[in-house]
Amino acid sequence: MRKYLNFIILFLTITVLSGCSEYSKVLKNGDNEAKKEFAIKSYDEGKYIQAITLLEEIIPFYKLTIEGEDLYFMYCMSNYELGDYYLSAYYFRRFIRQYPNSPKVEDALFLGALCSVHNSPEYHLDQTETLNALDQMQIFVDLYPNSTRIDTCNIIMDNLRSKLELKKFSGAMLYYNTGHYGAAVVALNSTIEEYPNSPHKEDILYHLVLSHYKLAINSVPYKKEERLNDTIKSINKFVATFPESKHINEVESIRKNTEAELKKFGK
Repeated sequence: MRKYLNFIILFLTITVLSGCSEYSKVLKNGDNEAKKEFAIKSYDEGKYIQAITLLEEIIPFYKLTIEGEDLYFMYCMSNYELGDYYLSAYYFRRFIRQYPNSPKVEDALFLGALCSVHNSPEYHLDQTETLNALDQMQIFVDLYPNSTRIDTCNIIMDNLRSKLELKKFSGAMLYYNTGHYGAAVVALNSTIEEYPNSPHKEDILYHLVLSHYKLAINSVPYKKEERLNDTIKSINKFVATFPESKHINEVESIRKNTEAELKKFGK
């Protein structure tokens, strides 16, 4: 068994070395056709770095030809498969400019947009790339409304919007958790206005009640009455929207306290 394993290891080593030797030979001494064929072979075998190195040497010689179009797209795909999404997005854009009538333009535009999706970070980080990904996806949808990829695009765009929504909601909650209730009211209202069908709607409206109430209770006298009235409005909206909420008893308790405070103003 051990001899068999040693034989397998030796065979694989020889195979790898011979493959590397062949690649080196083609890279140093091969003509364009030999490099082209080995680049295609490398790509098909998932050896994308080898493919990229060879393609970079020969693409200029095939520029604006049918073969050149295929080779350039393969070059874009090699960078994409390596996970270099910034670079591959750049090359997909260049491919579209260089071969605007290619049947691969739809693929290039979609994959270029997908690069931006891959570059979109976690929701708590800067969302510039997420916005860019949304723009790129929307461009694809507008240009190819009958594409078989439209459903996929819509799902991706919904996920991107959810990330932006969560970013905004988390920012509002940061104000709340740090005791900046006025800023929390503004941010929470902005979130619900921008995302009226948010899956976090109950939580947003609940924290609006809390923010209004805490802002009112801690207000200077001349602002307190107005803010207490704002609290009642937020309570009414919450109860009307989520009458079966687990927070309903707490919110009704806040209503009683708020009404008691308003009575001090003769209300």
